[in-house]
Amino acid sequence: MKLTNKEDQILLLNEYLAVIQNLKNYSKHTIVAYKTDINQFFTYVNISKSLNLEKFIQHLSMENYSKRTLNRKIASTTSFLTWCNKSKNIDIPDSTNFKALKTDKKLPNVMTSNYINTLMNEIPVNTVKEIRDRSIVELLYSSGLRVSELTNLEITDIKSNKSIRVLGKGSKTRVLPMTKQAYKYYLLWIENRYKLSTDLSNNYVYLGVQGNQITDREIRRIVKLRLGTFPHSIRHTFATHLLDGGADLRVVQELLGHTDPSTTQIYTHVSKKQLKEKFKRTHPRG
Repeated sequence: MKLTNKEDQILLLNEYLAVIQNLKNYSKHTIVAYKTDINQFFTYVNISKSLNLEKFIQHLSMENYSKRTLNRKIASTTSFLTWCNKSKNIDIPDSTNFKALKTDKKLPNVMTSNYINTLMNEIPVNTVKEIRDRSIVELLYSSGLRVSELTNLEITDIKSNKSIRVLGKGSKTRVLPMTKQAYKYYLLWIENRYKLSTDLSNNYVYLGVQGNQITDREIRRIVKLRLGTFPHSIRHTFATHLLDGGADLRVVQELLGHTDPSTTQIYTHVSKKQLKEKFKRTHPRG
């Protein structure tokens, strides 16, 4: 098989995607991103007749991609080429030493507790969609869920002891607590859920406008409408508020489902930044 042959490209890509889905348990979002990146690499190969990864990245850098996006494309393409070499014995240019681009670390956007609580309390609960939206926002802030974790929640995942069983990245399960408010609006939503769908076989907690499992796009639209921000900002806010309240970093790491402690470490920088700002605002000689 050859990477310069279009038919072989399709076969190799499909087999590789099956590997990362079934054997490596990559998320749906990661698989879609990898498929997009590798197809983009194939387009470049078919036009340039070159398998040089460095020239491919140089080509992409001229199209105004961010460094983070370029690094993802480097990772996905490198992983694919390495698999082709080791699993299919395809001779490819060495890409193992290709280094990721240096990126500036940006602190996540975090809302103050007063601000997010005010916004949530202002969400009306007069219609079934308003009840659903309030429940979604309450649960995101209550437990720091990723969007994909929220959309895939099933009714059996939420227990009467106010705990949630969440299937996170890499198909890893964790159990999270819920706040009283989140559980209250969850129960209210469940009481009214049938108004969007009478399909008893649909076990997903949150439903979209068609009565089916709610999509990531619908969740983002709801959060933008109700809070004027993005779901991941709520997750950042959740983590930062816990640390501000004295929670141990290890506890926050477990709640967020981070495997690498350094991923959680960024929230300590946010807390320190806010601490300095509070100090300057409140100290008489600040």
